[in-house]
Amino acid sequence: MTLPIAGWYPDPQEPSRVRWWDGERWGQLAPAPQQTMVAAPVYETAPRPPAPSEYRRGADLRDEPVLRGRKARLAKDRATRAANPFGYAGLVLALIAFLFNVFAVPGILGIVFGAIGLARAGQLTGARITGFGVSLAAVILGLVASGAFALRAAQLLG
Repeated sequence: MTLPIAGWYPDPQEPSRVRWWDGERWGQLAPAPQQTMVAAPVYETAPRPPAPSEYRRGADLRDEPVLRGRKARLAKDRATRAANPFGYAGLVLALIAFLFNVFAVPGILGIVFGAIGLARAGQLTGARITGFGVSLAAVILGLVASGAFALRAAQLLG
């Protein structure tokens, strides 16, 4: 999902005002521009974008509180799974392959899903969360599990 670029946007809750979007979160409010004969809104004095320290949090912005520690890690993992579910599916399959690698199917599926996740992470370049690391781990662990299966099969057969 691509987010809009930083700039002033109409406030959906109060049409007479505009709100600053910094590319990640909503910031301060400003009065709406005066409409003139020009099709686009024009500001008499352009509102200054707020510095990060000026962001107000709380009920006014209806923003989530800043997460720290375990909750922040869980939120980041949830965002990665939402952005690139193939990487996580590949990682789970590759880990399952270490326990139950029946005919090397989970290991091979881990490699395939990890490769799809890597391709998806390449499409998400520029996004904050792409799932590249999880997808790469899925491919590597899938290769190791499949290699271990091949080695065990060679020992049993030969």
